[in-house]
Amino acid sequence: MSQVAHFRARGARSEPWILAGWAVVVGAASSGVAMLLRGGVHELFQALARFRGAWWAVFLPAAGALLGVWIVRLLFRDAPGHGVPMVLEAVSRSGGHMRRRSIFSRLFGSMVNVASGGSAGLEGPTVFSAAAVGSVVAAAMRVGERQRVLLLACGVAGGIGAIFNAPLTGMIFAMEVVLAEWTLGAVLPIAVSATVATEIGRNVFGRSGAFAGAELPAWGSADLAACAVVGAGAGLLSVVLVAFIFRAEDWTRRAARTRLLGWPGAMAMIGGLGVGVIGWLMPEAIGEGYETVNLALSGNMEDGLLALALLGGAKTLATTLTLGSGAPGGIFAPSLVLGALLGALFGGALQHLFPDAGFAPPSFFALAAMAGFVAGTMQAPFTGILLALETTEGWNGTLPIILVAVLATLVSRTFLRHSFYTAELAERGALLRPGTDKRILSDLHASEMLDPDPVKIEAGKTLEDLARLLPVTKRNHFAVVDENDRLLGMLDLTQLRGVIFDDFVRKVTPVDTVMDATVPRIGASDSLLDAMKVFETRGAWVLPVVDNQGRFLGTLSKSTLFDRYRNELILQTSDRG
Repeated sequence: MSQVAHFRARGARSEPWILAGWAVVVGAASSGVAMLLRGGVHELFQALARFRGAWWAVFLPAAGALLGVWIVRLLFRDAPGHGVPMVLEAVSRSGGHMRRRSIFSRLFGSMVNVASGGSAGLEGPTVFSAAAVGSVVAAAMRVGERQRVLLLACGVAGGIGAIFNAPLTGMIFAMEVVLAEWTLGAVLPIAVSATVATEIGRNVFGRSGAFAGAELPAWGSADLAACAVVGAGAGLLSVVLVAFIFRAEDWTRRAARTRLLGWPGAMAMIGGLGVGVIGWLMPEAIGEGYETVNLALSGNMEDGLLALALLGGAKTLATTLTLGSGAPGGIFAPSLVLGALLGALFGGALQHLFPDAGFAPPSFFALAAMAGFVAGTMQAPFTGILLALETTEGWNGTLPIILVAVLATLVSRTFLRHSFYTAELAERGALLRPGTDKRILSDLHASEMLDPDPVKIEAGKTLEDLARLLPVTKRNHFAVVDENDRLLGMLDLTQLRGVIFDDFVRKVTPVDTVMDATVPRIGASDSLLDAMKVFETRGAWVLPVVDNQGRFLGTLSKSTLFDRYRNELILQTSDRG
C-alpha cells in the first residue's frame, strides 16, 4: 500500500469520532454525578452544623457511617469497599461492566458519611459513580469491550475534572491509575470527557481552583533541596497511613466473622464513634478538611508546631477509623490535608531552626507536600503533581512539586509493593494490567485452546487396542474414559515404551491399569492463567480438559498455549489508536 493510500485509509476511520461523541455524553453525565455529590455534601453539612454544638453531636459520625454502609450494602445491594479497586477490577476482569445501581450507591452513602463528619473524601466515590455512568452509557450503545472500558475511563476523568476543576488531573488519573496505559486511542476520548465535565462544573461552582489560589512566594535552590526531605517524609507518612488503614480493615474483616459485630455497619459505627470523639476534642480533624488546606496554603495557620503535629496525628487516626472500618469515602482529601499539614509543619520548623537562612514560608512546602502525599498513597506521581498544580493554581512551584512527588512515590514503592487502590486486587490475583502476562493469559480459556485430533480409549481396552491407534495419530498422550466419556486418567506413550513393544504384555494389559489417574484436570472455563499454574505445579507438557461433568473434551499442550499467547501478545500490545 502506498503512503497516500495508507493515509486515506487511516483518516477515513469514523470510530474515533463516534467514541469522542459518546465521550461528550459521558462527560456531561459524570459532571452531574460530581456536582450532585459535592453540592449534596455541602448542603447536608451546613444543615447539620446547627447540631454540632450539642453534647450528642459526638454520635453524628457514627450515625453517618452506619447509614452510609446501609445505603451501599442494604439499599443498593452493592459490595463493600472503597470503590476505586472495584473500578480497577471492572477494567481488568469484567470488560468495563458495572451495574446501574453503582451510580448511586456510593454517591449517597459517602454523602451521608462525609457530611456527618467522617474523615474521608468525595473523590473515590465520585470515581466509582462516574465510572458506572460511563459503563452504563457504553452498555446502552452496545459497544465492544475495548470501547466500553474507554468510556468507563472517560467517566472517571470527567468526575475528577468536575469535582476538582482539574481536567488534566482527571485525564492523568484515568490513564495512570485506572487504565494503566498511554495510547492515543485512549487519550482522545478521555480528554474530551474531562473537558466537557470540567466546563460544566465551572459554570456551576465557579472557575477558581478547589483551593486557595494564592501566588507562591519566590523560592531558591535551598528550598528545592529542602523539598527532598519533604518528599521522603511525605512518602514515609503516606506508607504509615496506608498501613494503618490496611490493619484496620483486617480487624474489621475479623470482627465481621463474629456474631456480635457481623451485621452490616457495626464496625463502621464503632469507627464513627471514635471519629466523633476526635472531632469533639479537635473539630478540624474530621470531615473533608479542605478549610485546613486553604489555611495552610494561604499562610494563615496560626497554630504552633506542636498543635500542627497533634492535628496531623488526629487526622491520621480519624481517617484510619473512617476508611478502615468500611465507611464509604475516598483517600484523596485526607491525603491532601495531611500533606498540607506536613508541609506547614516542616516549613515552620525550618523558620524556627534557621530564622536567618531565608527559606520560603510554610505555605510553599505545604503545596509541595500535598503532591507528595497523594503520590505516595496512590503511587501515582503524575496525578499528585497535576492535582496540586491545578487545584491551587500554583504553577510557579512546578519543579519542587515534581521532585517531592517523585521522591514520595519512590519511598512508597520501597515499602509497599502496591498502592492503596491496587493492594487488595493484587492480593487476590485480580490486578491484570493491559499487555501484561496475567492479563493476556486470563483473557483466553482452555476450551479455546484444545489440541487438534485428541485421542481417547475406553477403560477395559488393552495396550494392543492402543497400539492399533498409533499409526493414525501423532499424539503421545491418550485419555482413558468410561462409557459416558468421563475422564479416568491419562496414558503417556513415552512412559509405556518398556511394555508396549512386548507382544504378550501388550495383549494382556488393560489400559486402566497403567494410566495415570492422578493427572490434574483443567476445566473448560478455566483461563490460561489457571492452566499455566497447573502446568508449573505438575511439570507436565500436556494436560486433559474436561467439562463440568468430568467428560473429556480434549488436551491442552504447552506448545499450543505458548503459540496462542504469542499471537494474543501481538494483538494486545499493538497500536490501538
